Amino acid sequence: MRHIGTLLGLLLGSVKIAHGQPRPGEIDPLYSALSAGAPSHQVIEPRVPLSTDDHTVSPLIDLQVYAPPVVPTDGAKCTVELLKHDFGDGSYGTPAIVQYQPPPSCGSPGSWTAITLNLTVFSNGTQYDRLSSLYLSHVEIWRHSSAEPTKTGTVWTVKDVTHYGALFAAPGQLLMDFSNIISTDLGLDGVFHVTLTGTFFASTRRTPKPAISDLILPITDLLANQANYFTIADDIGGSANVSVPRNAQRAVLEIYASGNSGEEFWYLNTPDAFLSYFPESAGLIGKGPFREVQALVDGRLAGVVWPHAVIYTGGITPTNWRPLTAYGTYDQPTYFVDVTPFLPLLTDGAEHTITLRVRGQGQSPTINSNWFVSGSLHLWLGKSNISGKVTQYQVPADAHSGTVGGASQGNATVWTSVTADRSIVVESVLHGDRGQEVVRFEQHLRYSNEQRYEGEGLVQRGTQLTEGTTTSTVNGMTVLRDAFSFPLSVFSNYTLYDVQFGGYGSAINQTYSRVLQSPVLAHGTRTILSIQHAQGSVGMDDAPGLRHAINGTGATDQQFAFTTDGGETYFRRIAAKNDAWVRDEVWGTLRDAEPPVPKEQIVPGGGPGFRRSLGTGRRGE
Repeated sequence: MRHIGTLLGLLLGSVKIAHGQPRPGEIDPLYSALSAGAPSHQVIEPRVPLSTDDHTVSPLIDLQVYAPPVVPTDGAKCTVELLKHDFGDGSYGTPAIVQYQPPPSCGSPGSWTAITLNLTVFSNGTQYDRLSSLYLSHVEIWRHSSAEPTKTGTVWTVKDVTHYGALFAAPGQLLMDFSNIISTDLGLDGVFHVTLTGTFFASTRRTPKPAISDLILPITDLLANQANYFTIADDIGGSANVSVPRNAQRAVLEIYASGNSGEEFWYLNTPDAFLSYFPESAGLIGKGPFREVQALVDGRLAGVVWPHAVIYTGGITPTNWRPLTAYGTYDQPTYFVDVTPFLPLLTDGAEHTITLRVRGQGQSPTINSNWFVSGSLHLWLGKSNISGKVTQYQVPADAHSGTVGGASQGNATVWTSVTADRSIVVESVLHGDRGQEVVRFEQHLRYSNEQRYEGEGLVQRGTQLTEGTTTSTVNGMTVLRDAFSFPLSVFSNYTLYDVQFGGYGSAINQTYSRVLQSPVLAHGTRTILSIQHAQGSVGMDDAPGLRHAINGTGATDQQFAFTTDGGETYFRRIAAKNDAWVRDEVWGTLRDAEPPVPKEQIVPGGGPGFRRSLGTGRRGE
C-alpha cells in the first residue's frame, strides 16, 4: 500500500473551492464563521480508541452532517412510531409496507406547523451499502443509503418533511424499500434493524401552518409492493399520468435522482471516443461523465436537473466513509422545476403525462444501466379556475456540449475534457385568483469535467464543476431561486488491484454550495456549504474469484455551515480517521438540535484502521 499512499499525497491540498453561482455575499459569511471556529468551551475531550475489532458494547456512531430542521419550540408536539422492521434475508425486492393514519393526538390533521422523521438503523456484522427509499401514498419522501456496518453501529438521521403535509394529513400506505442480501458465500451477515418515527408539531399563533402545497401527485411507477422510483436504463425514461384540478394556481415538480450500477460513478465515466485507448481489463465505463435529468410535460421539455454527485458509503474507497459519510448519503438532495407556466395546458380537465428521463453522452441509449428517478407534483389550489397561455418557450432539446481529448505516445497519458451549458426560458400569462400574472421560469447552467488517465487507465484523476441558477418569478418577484455550485475532484489508483495481497486507494475533495428558496419547502432562503476531504486505501486478500477487503485506512474531514434568512445557524467542523472520530465542534443557534458525537467516542489520533484476520478456512470478509 506504500505506492498508493505516495500517489495520494500528490493530490492533497491541490483543490481550490469555487464560489460558483451563489453570490459571494451569500457564501462568504459561512466561510468566515467556519474560519472563526467554535467557542472554546464546546471542544470535545478524548477517550480510548474505538475501531472495527475493538471489544466494545458501545456502537460506533455513523452519520452524515446535515442541517437540523427548524421547528417551533413554543407549541405542543407528539412523536409516534411509524414503522419498525428488520431488513435481512429475503428483504431484497420485498419492501416493508404499513398503513399510515394521521396521529389523533397531535392536533388537527393537516394543521401542523412542522413534521420531522427520525430514522434509526442498527446493524452489526458485514454488509455492503444498500440504497433505501421511503414512500407515502406512492410519493417518495426520503432517499438514503446505509452505512457499511462495523461490529456494532447505529445511524440516525432527522429529516424535515413538513412540505409533504398534504400526504400526512390523510390515511395512506407507507412503503420502505431497503433491499438487503444475507449470504454465507459472500460473507454478508449484516441485518438492518430499522425504526422510523414521526414528530408532529402543532401550529400556534406565533408559528402557524406554512403555505405548503394543497395537493401532491406522485410521479412514480405506482407499484403496490415494490420501490416506486422509475428504473431508467434508456432514453425514454418513466412517465406518470396526472389529472390537475382546474383551480390549481401553482405547480412545482420535486425530483429525486441518483445513479446506480454502471451509472453510480457517472461523473468518472469515460467519453466513448476514448474507450479504445484502454485495455478492457481497466474496467472503465463509457458514455461520458455529463448527465442531465429532464422533466417533460406532454412530451415538451419543461426543465432540467444537473445533479450533485452523491457518494455512497461503499463508493470509490469504502474506508473513506466510516463513520463520516459524504454529503447527501443518508438524505439525498432534491431539485425543483416550476411547471406553473404549463398550467393553461395542464388544467384543461384532461389527463396529462409527466415524464422524467436522463440524458448522457453515449449512443442508443445515451446512458448506462441505470438511474433511479422519481418526482412529485406539488399543487396549490385556489377559488377560481386558471386560464392563460404560454408566451415564451425557449428550450433547446439538449444541452450544448462538447468533448475533446488526446494522448501521449503509446497512450501513456490520456486526457479528456467535457463542457456543457444550457439556458431555458418558459413564460406564461395566467389569470387566476390574483388576477393577471406573468410567470417566468429560467435556468442557466454550466458544466466542466476533466479526466487524466495513466497506467492504462488504472490511475485516474477527475475534476468536475457543476454550477447554475434556477429561478421562477411572478410579476417580477422571485418565488423560487436555486443557486448552486458542486465542485468535485477524485483521484483513484488501482494499479495494485490484481497483485497478490494488493489493493487500491483514493483521495476525494467535494463541495456542496447551495442557496435555495423554494415555494415547495415553504420557508425563506436557506444556505448550505459543505466542504469535505477524504483519502483512504484498502488491502485485498489473494482469494480467487470474488476478492475481499482485509485491511484498510481512511480519513475524512468536513466543514459545514447552514444559515436561514430568519437568523437560524448551524456550524460544524468534524473529522474521522480509521473507524474513529477525531474531533467534532458544533456551534450556532441549532446546536442542541444536532449536538456533537458523544465525548467517549473521540479519539484524537484516530483508530488503528479496518482489519480482519484470515482464519483457517476463511479468506476474509
